[in-house]
Amino acid sequence: MPLNYQIKDGIEYAKDPGVSYRTEKGVRKKGAVYLGRVIDKDKRLFYNKSRGVFHYDEDTRTFSEADQGYLELLKADKKEHRKQREPRSRKIILDFGDAFFIDTLIKSIKYDTVLQSIGYDNTDTLFSLLLYYIITDNANSHAETWWEGSYASVLYPKAQLNSRRISEFLKKLGEEERQRKFFEAHISWLKENICNDPAILIDSTGLPNSIHFPLAGISNHNGIISREVRMTTVVQRDSGFPMMYRLAPGNVVDVSTLTRTVIILSIFGVNTDMAILDAGYYSDGNVDQLYDAGIDFITRLPEKNWNTYSEIKEKCLPDLMKKENLIDFNGRYVYMNSCEVMIGSKKNHTAYGYLGYDVDRASDEIHKAIEKAPDRKTTLEAMHNKIQESGLFEIISALPFKNDEMLPAYYVRQLAEQYFDIGKGISRMIPLRVHSEESVKGHLMFSQMAATINVYIQQKMKKYYDNREDILMSLRNQKCEVYDTKIVTREGVRTANEYYKTFDIDCPKFIQRKNGQLVPKYDIADAFVNKV
Repeated sequence: MPLNYQIKDGIEYAKDPGVSYRTEKGVRKKGAVYLGRVIDKDKRLFYNKSRGVFHYDEDTRTFSEADQGYLELLKADKKEHRKQREPRSRKIILDFGDAFFIDTLIKSIKYDTVLQSIGYDNTDTLFSLLLYYIITDNANSHAETWWEGSYASVLYPKAQLNSRRISEFLKKLGEEERQRKFFEAHISWLKENICNDPAILIDSTGLPNSIHFPLAGISNHNGIISREVRMTTVVQRDSGFPMMYRLAPGNVVDVSTLTRTVIILSIFGVNTDMAILDAGYYSDGNVDQLYDAGIDFITRLPEKNWNTYSEIKEKCLPDLMKKENLIDFNGRYVYMNSCEVMIGSKKNHTAYGYLGYDVDRASDEIHKAIEKAPDRKTTLEAMHNKIQESGLFEIISALPFKNDEMLPAYYVRQLAEQYFDIGKGISRMIPLRVHSEESVKGHLMFSQMAATINVYIQQKMKKYYDNREDILMSLRNQKCEVYDTKIVTREGVRTANEYYKTFDIDCPKFIQRKNGQLVPKYDIADAFVNKV
């Protein structure tokens, strides 16, 4: 017989009613079994004091062991239930436009397939929290309050967004198996729906975290000392979308992470053929590895690589300041000269060095040096050397470029910096408010997913003056009225309607609730279901 369920004080309980039999006095039942609290109805997981957490098969009426880790969830539920004994009244006017817009966009570009691939049972929590990461930049402790006042609570009514549940949820998503599933699905989505370019940008950034755990290490990056997690990020060159991240303690130097990052990318089907690198990744060892793998690269050459740096300077400086070497790069005037140079641990790889002189940068550096000269008692010789060196920089490439082509090729790497700006800002990559490696990875998975959607929105809106914050604020002002059978959307302001049009999203007049489904309706006639 099917199990019986009963909700008492907001908590669901179950029992096996047993079997019925007839006697002279009427129908009787025997073999009823009290199962206790429902943990997962579909998986037939229950809890009671005598058995703990267990699985029950009503067909065979047998018990079997289950993961006792569910006890922690029960403790959290009990605490939350005690805190919320006073029932909250259901809100009947909700913020509509922002949640509807983002949710529809995610599904229209097929990014929901990435979320489904992660393999988490409560997809309501998964989708709701992603909406929260995209729509707001608030701490996760406010997620449940946001959800209660948002159309997200109608879309995903089973979401569990109290602080304790979110912490446990992020820890689950940070498990290595789920991280790999995410990267595989995300990269596949990117290649199938956005761009299949195997050229990449690699950069790194520090994620400050004063909490002591293995990934938090003392970093000295560009002279700034902090306790942080070091994140290496790969961005697709032609699209500007993030592909993958890797984490290391803050005391791991960037140069050591390059080759393993490229190897892991290959596992997910990205056979890198071109890499635009941050200067911190340049070393003779990495150069040898890239040439041997047939991977071209461009990077700024740090001055600490003195032999190669001085060779390029010696060859290029004499003819640098010639008229034919002056370039206008987006209003930035730069002299650029180039030469061949042999690099690598055995100086057996042909590369192309570029010496640049940035006019504006030179002026700024000289001006600062002059201002500080009296305090530092700078000698004329030192000032002369400073003036000679100001504004100079070097780029090195495995491929030859014309002088006026190098800066556009190299500064594509600004896409990585823009991604970090999006990630650390509107996609809430920092601050880290977590206490374990798994929680960090789970949080950064959501940050990358949120950043992916934000990058898509920003690229779509390039030809408009509006920014992402304006979009969501305008859309949030569109409310909806919640009824038992229908959710009626209020009229959107002009700007909100323009955003819907730009992204080819139709805003319904109302949403029909039917058999647990939400069905958008666009015509008034659909409201009169009984009209003949």
